[in-house]
Amino acid sequence: MSRSLALVALLALPLIAADASAQVRASSFSNGGVARATASGRGNTNISAHASATNGGTAIANMRGDGRYGGYATGTAIAAADGGTAIASGNSSARGWGARSNSNAIAATQGGYARATDAARARGNAYADSTSAAFSTNGVAIAEGGANASGYFGGYGEAINSSTAVSNGGFAVSKSQANSFGVFGGQSYSRSTGVAFANGNYRSADVQADSAAIWGVSETEASQISW
Repeated sequence: MSRSLALVALLALPLIAADASAQVRASSFSNGGVARATASGRGNTNISAHASATNGGTAIANMRGDGRYGGYATGTAIAAADGGTAIASGNSSARGWGARSNSNAIAATQGGYARATDAARARGNAYADSTSAAFSTNGVAIAEGGANASGYFGGYGEAINSSTAVSNGGFAVSKSQANSFGVFGGQSYSRSTGVAFANGNYRSADVQADSAAIWGVSETEASQISW
């Protein structure tokens, strides 16, 4: 097993273990074909979607969660392919006082194309965080993530995003964005981190963080690592 895929396994194990108690779970496997897993839920929900493919196949994992009226939505999408294409997509949203939204997407491939995309949104006295990670050996790794949170009427909005792309002998592209907004005495905080590693080839990390407040307090942080 390559170092990149070994790293993927180590990162994925805690997430898979956490998914054991998931309220909604979908998994799919294909040998040389297409494996597609889609999981969705509303309310206080915990969701996971896992897809894997071998012999140059395609693995697609999609997760979508919607937490309402101060609820929470958390989910994970994991896609892995051997010599083919791995695409993982996560999307979670929550609204209401005390809303919590979390989204994780992981894609890994050996000698192919890996793309991880996720987004988390929260409204109210809200918290949103998202993590996307793409890993490829002698291929392409693209990770894109975004987090958006708003705090109203003395509430607190916090948005945190981290995107990591790693390619051994290929291309790595990371895009990370975090936005937060505080209104009428609300507070907002956003942090965005982009990381891109490529061994001897192209790598790029694009990071954006925005925070704003009307009669409130706002704070933002952005960081980037690329080598």
